[in-house]
Amino acid sequence: MASLLYIFPHPDDESFGPAPALARQRREGHDVHLLTLTRGEATKERHKHGLSKEEMGVARFNEMQGVAEALDLSSMEVLSYPDGRLAAMDPRVLEQTLIDHIRRVSPDVVITYAVHGISGHPDHLVSHAVLKRVFCALQDETPEEAPRRLAFFTLPPPSPAADRPDHLTHSPVEAIQVVVDVSADDLARGEDALACYETYRDVVEAHQPLNTVRHDGVCFELFGEAFDEPLTDLTAALPAHAIAART
Repeated sequence: MASLLYIFPHPDDESFGPAPALARQRREGHDVHLLTLTRGEATKERHKHGLSKEEMGVARFNEMQGVAEALDLSSMEVLSYPDGRLAAMDPRVLEQTLIDHIRRVSPDVVITYAVHGISGHPDHLVSHAVLKRVFCALQDETPEEAPRRLAFFTLPPPSPAADRPDHLTHSPVEAIQVVVDVSADDLARGEDALACYETYRDVVEAHQPLNTVRHDGVCFELFGEAFDEPLTDLTAALPAHAIAART
């Protein structure tokens, strides 16, 4: 069995697409950990509920406790870095936070957003850049202890069977190296995780974020790895040590 660590900037990032893959990985016996960098307090959805940023952060933190149960996560940590302002931070602070957490969890695979961030949110882009930098640094410093794979959650090109919001960005087919097929039970657990976000109910209903997963699977890019055919799981064909693309 393997250990996977998902690192995202906001509450609900783990559920707006990847959640059924997390459910499958837990069902198959892997350790699945989640690190969320902010409490998502800056979202405009707070105005619908008459909540301050602090109150929204508390509400979303509490919602995530239900997500951890719905997905049977091995561990979850939610940090309090400023939502929407990660780009203004000293990246070395974020890098050290990720390094410390990775060393504690010791995952085989680390996962965050693809370079385009899917929605283009600046916090998504920062998470991608910082984790890529950390992955390479750990490989240089302690390759035997570094994660063995870096993966990026992404969307495939749109298909007629799966509607999605027009503002979302996808990866080209040739960049997608893993397509995780999920069962009806995995999808149901993903829906249960989404349902925990009561403060985001309107967004979930409007966007139906698991439509793409239901039809096309959960898609990931891999950093520094390429296969003739996409893998069917993030833990398949793991290299002995971390691999980073060099130019």
